[in-house]
Formats: sequence, C-alpha cells, structure tokens
Amino acid sequence: MNSFEWIILIAVLVVMILVGVILYVELTRKSVSDTGGMDTHMKALENEMKASIQRSYYDLNQSLMNQLLQMTKQSGNNMSELQVKMGEYLSGFQEKMTDRFNVEFKGLTQTFQSQMAQINSVVETRLDKGFRDANQTFMDIAKRVEVIDHAQANIKKLSEEMVSLQSILSNNQTRGAFGEYQLNQLLASIYGQNDQLYQTQYTIQHDKKSVRVDAAIFMPKPNAIIPIDSKFPYASYQKLFASEGVTKNEEAQLISQFGREVKKHITDIANKYILPPKTVDYAIMFVPSDGVLSLIHAKLPNVVTYAREKSITICSPTTIVPLLSSFKAFVIDYKRTKHMEKINHELIKLGRDFRNFGEEWRKLNRSITSVVKNSEKMDSRVEKMASTFTEIKNVGMASDEKPE
Repeated sequence: MNSFEWIILIAVLVVMILVGVILYVELTRKSVSDTGGMDTHMKALENEMKASIQRSYYDLNQSLMNQLLQMTKQSGNNMSELQVKMGEYLSGFQEKMTDRFNVEFKGLTQTFQSQMAQINSVVETRLDKGFRDANQTFMDIAKRVEVIDHAQANIKKLSEEMVSLQSILSNNQTRGAFGEYQLNQLLASIYGQNDQLYQTQYTIQHDKKSVRVDAAIFMPKPNAIIPIDSKFPYASYQKLFASEGVTKNEEAQLISQFGREVKKHITDIANKYILPPKTVDYAIMFVPSDGVLSLIHAKLPNVVTYAREKSITICSPTTIVPLLSSFKAFVIDYKRTKHMEKINHELIKLGRDFRNFGEEWRKLNRSITSVVKNSEKMDSRVEKMASTFTEIKNVGMASDEKPE
C-alpha cells in the first residue's frame, strides 16, 4: 500500500471520529435539554467543537493538499524516470527487434532465393519440355498437313479422274472400250501374256461366217472355246441413282427398263457367241461394275433366271476372278494328266539311274576305304623307318664322342 492510500485511510478515520463526536454531542444535548442551565454550556461546547472540527478539517485538507502536491511531484519525477526507462527499453527493444528482423529477413531472403531457384529450375524444365512437345506437335502437324495436302492432291486427281470417268460412261462406245480394257487387265493379271490360254478380240469362224468376241479362253480338246463378251448397261442404271426424289413407281419403272436392257444383252450374246462345236454351250457376260451385278441379283431375279435359261453367266470384276482361276487350274491339271505317262517313265528311268549311282558309290566307297587302310599301313612303315634312322644316327654320334 503506498502513501496516498494511507492518507486516504487516515482521512476516512478522522471523518468517522468527527461524525461520532457530533452524534455524541447531539445525544447529550437531547438528554440535558430539560435542564436549562446546561443548555448554554452545551451550545458553547458545541460551537467550540464545530470550530475544532473545522480547524481539523482545514488542517486535514491542507495536509491532504500537501500530500497530493508531493505525490504529484513524485509522480512527475517517477513519470520522467519511467519515460527515460521506457525510452531506453524501447531503444534496446528496437535494436533487438532490428537485429532479429535482419536475421529473420536474411534467412527468409535465402529461403526465398532457394525456393525461387528451385521454381526457376522446375519452370525451365517444364518450359523446355513444353517447347520440345510443342515442337514435336508442330512437326506432327506439319506431317499431317503434308499428308492432307497429298490427300487433297489425290482427291483433286480422283475428281479429275471421276470427271474423266463420267465423260467415258456417258458415251456407249467409250463405255464399251472401258469394259474391254478392264476385262483385258483381269485376264493379263491371271494368265499373263499367254496366247495359248486366251486371246482378246478373237475371231471365231463358224459356217462360213465369223464373229469377233472380246475375249476367248482356249480349253483343252475335246473342249472348245469359252467366249467372254463385255457389256455395260449403264443408261438406266445411272438414271436410277442419279435422280433425286424418285417415287416407288418411277423406281420400279427404271428397274424394269434396266432389266429389259440386260435381257437384250443376254439375248445378243447367246445368239452371237454360243456356236458349238467351235465354242462351249455357254458364254460369259462381263459387266465392269460390281454394283450393276448386285442390282441384278437383288432387284431382278427374273433376269438371272433368263440368263440361266440362255446359258449365260453374268460376272463382275470381283466374281470373274475365281472363275478364270478355275479355268487356269483345269488347263494345268489337264496338261499334267496328259504328260503323266511320260513323267512316270522319266521317274522310273531316274530311279534306275539312282540305283546305278548308288552301286557305283558303294564301289567307290570300298575303294576309298581300302586306300585309307593302305595309307595307314604306309604311315606305320614310314614311322618305323624314321625311328630306325634316328637310332642309327644316335649310334654314330656315340662312336664319335668315344673313340678307341
């Protein structure tokens, strides 16, 4: 407890004492109020007490004021000292904080620089990888663009070829030439350049008249020629697929018209090229489009039946290949069968020669074995003679070293 608090406590005690005295005086006055003589004396005493209390209060007030002034002065001095100490403490604290901040900032800077170096390394690695990937992507894009350019060139070329093909198919004569060319290419790919198996634009002589067929396959006797004629019923076929918004009735009419064209071609081939005994009793009608043949079998079964009745086989580029291959296999098998007797004779002769060769080989082997045995005997005799010469040489050297 400080001095100010003690002064307050003393002042409170004095006030309490004064209040007690005043209460006592009042009580005493009431008790003696009946006595007239004591009244004057009590008033005097009361006035004196009041005066004493006022003086005491004044002295107490002065003492308190002095104490307060001293405390204020002391407080001012303490505040000055406190300000000085606080200034010194704050200065020291600032220096410590500055040093600590410098150390922490230096560590933070080093950590930040280290992390930035790592980040820069990672970023450079990723950028390098990104640049490589981007470069590879650009190279792939360039290759794909090159492929696209090549494809566009092919498409342009194909478009030109399609325009050329369209112009070819628009004319009956050029369509016929296109079909013959495709048939010739298929025959050459299967048979090669072999006039013994087939010929193109072959003339068949029959009953003082001659007809020329697009291709003729020569079968072994007693078989005859197989005629192949190329037809391309394209007009109605093209109308069927080129027209848009065709109704079912119009489609049926176009298909019926297409069937009539195909039947006409079948009739012409049957009447013109089936000429026994110069030819076989059937002929092949080649259509240079798988789509045409597919439409015939899908939509025109009556045409297929009509062709069968007329002994006409309708083939497309896909279906004629196995048929031609079967003809080739038949010819090869026939030639092999025809020469089988000669082949057997040659095989028997070859077997006899092989047996003779085997006997001669055994004789030679026995001779070689005898020569080997004689060679071994000669080797043994030579070794013995060499050993004898060595001993003789050694004996001569001993006599030279010890003369008698």
